[in-house]
Amino acid sequence: MTEIRSYLVARSDLPLDWNEVSPLEVDHYLWLTNGYRPKVEVKLCYTGERLHIRFQVFEKNPLVRYNSPGDPVYKDSCVEFFIQPLPYSDNRYLNFELNAAGTLLLQLGEGKEKRIPLANASSELFQIGGSFNDAEPEATCEKAFWELEFSIPFDWLRGLFPDFTVESGQILRGNFYKCGDETPVPHYGCWNRIDSGSANFHLSSFFGELKFQ
Repeated sequence: MTEIRSYLVARSDLPLDWNEVSPLEVDHYLWLTNGYRPKVEVKLCYTGERLHIRFQVFEKNPLVRYNSPGDPVYKDSCVEFFIQPLPYSDNRYLNFELNAAGTLLLQLGEGKEKRIPLANASSELFQIGGSFNDAEPEATCEKAFWELEFSIPFDWLRGLFPDFTVESGQILRGNFYKCGDETPVPHYGCWNRIDSGSANFHLSSFFGELKFQ
């Protein structure tokens, strides 16, 4: 049976101090045997208004081709956060997928099929921002990295999940991914391991637990 990982989402004040937040790692690389396993750390914290997420990806020369919301960014160098706000009463989950430039693909549904695109959700709404640290041509993958940060407004979440509340001890479910379907070395990484014979991130039964501090 697959282990269900848990992560404690710290309560924070603004401005955020990410140095005070513990990371989780996307360290299960599945379905391919090419040996490519870029290091990925994710940090989460929450304020009274938003859930904040930061990815740090140690990857040199990330592939970025898509720049319009809703584009298939999973074909680029991509990170993803799937979140199920009401795991014990609502099977729907959101998939936030972003390439290294911060282009967002966002959908809602209960599974991989018949997902609803949320095209009206803007980059400004989620405060998407990022940076690259690969200016030196001789930089190794251990030194070259890109960061991506965004946040999810709780008021916006309640518009989709009216029963959603924010309180200490509350448990959400979700998973974090690193992929690149059409990168020079394709790869599929996840935080909580997925037991599936083929590449499929859309299996909510393998989501981990996210517990508000």
